[in-house]
Amino acid sequence: MQNSYLKIFDNLFFNVEDYDDVKEIIEQASYVLDSVITRFGEVENEMIIGTSRKDDFVDTVIVLFIRKIMEQLDAINVLYSVSLFEPAQIILRSLIENIVGLEFILKDHTQKRAAAYYLEHHYQELDKGKIYFNAESEYGKLIIATKGKDEFYKNCEKLEKKKQALNRLIKSKTVFQETDVARKKKLYAKKKQSKNKKKVYIQWYEVCSNITSIYGLMKEIGYEKYYDGIYGGLSFESHGLNAAMGMSADENGLSLKWIRDPEGGRTTFELACSFSIGALQKIYQYLGDGKSEIAEFKDFYVDFVEKRDIAGNNLDRIRRTSSSEPE
Repeated sequence: MQNSYLKIFDNLFFNVEDYDDVKEIIEQASYVLDSVITRFGEVENEMIIGTSRKDDFVDTVIVLFIRKIMEQLDAINVLYSVSLFEPAQIILRSLIENIVGLEFILKDHTQKRAAAYYLEHHYQELDKGKIYFNAESEYGKLIIATKGKDEFYKNCEKLEKKKQALNRLIKSKTVFQETDVARKKKLYAKKKQSKNKKKVYIQWYEVCSNITSIYGLMKEIGYEKYYDGIYGGLSFESHGLNAAMGMSADENGLSLKWIRDPEGGRTTFELACSFSIGALQKIYQYLGDGKSEIAEFKDFYVDFVEKRDIAGNNLDRIRRTSSSEPE
């Protein structure tokens, strides 16, 4: 990858390759992330080849969660390798939402909760399709105007096939049928309570519980203490509200921070590690591993936490001058 701008604007960008001490600390953090990603991969392999399977459907949903968690940890690792700590916060927020959803499924009524989650993206695809491929809607008129009627009606046929496929999927399992009925009841009840004519939506976890918010979901699995930090602090980066934070003030006045600022990487790193190792523990509990496997994971956990804390402390010690006064 050509990054000529790093040299052209070396007064703006912090290039970790020019700072061996910082690069070494980031590599420590990468080693810790590498170890937990590897652990998720080992669990996925065990579940796929059948040595640790309990329920084919639920196990499939868990494996899909594991793959997404691995992907997001990998993304954080890649961003950290070039000192892009703030953008990693967006990935972290999504990572935590996935882990919270997985732990909610694993905690209780696992098959029903897995079914509610699994079916939800099918429902959403159909809902979006009904909006886009309606000849009377603004979206439909725009598609017809730009792509023509033939293309529009081809997509309408695809939408109908998708609807039929979902109906077949629902009929394939009793738990899917029960989930579909429960979802329709929840939607109907919400519509009756609604005071306006706007479309009513429900979250997947509402279908299989009385929880109606992400805060309630986090509280259900004991993570409510993290809610304000995740949906407060991390929302600045997610919603584009932290551009003004690129300026710092000290005894010398105002100055611009580096792009790829190497400071402040500890919190995102430690949250990613803590939530991930917690999810791993819940997966092992679901699989019901024996005493030897539990003892082996305990050894891994102790070593992992020790290395996480060392890497976190070192990330906290990184100090660099502003981009207006590079070292």
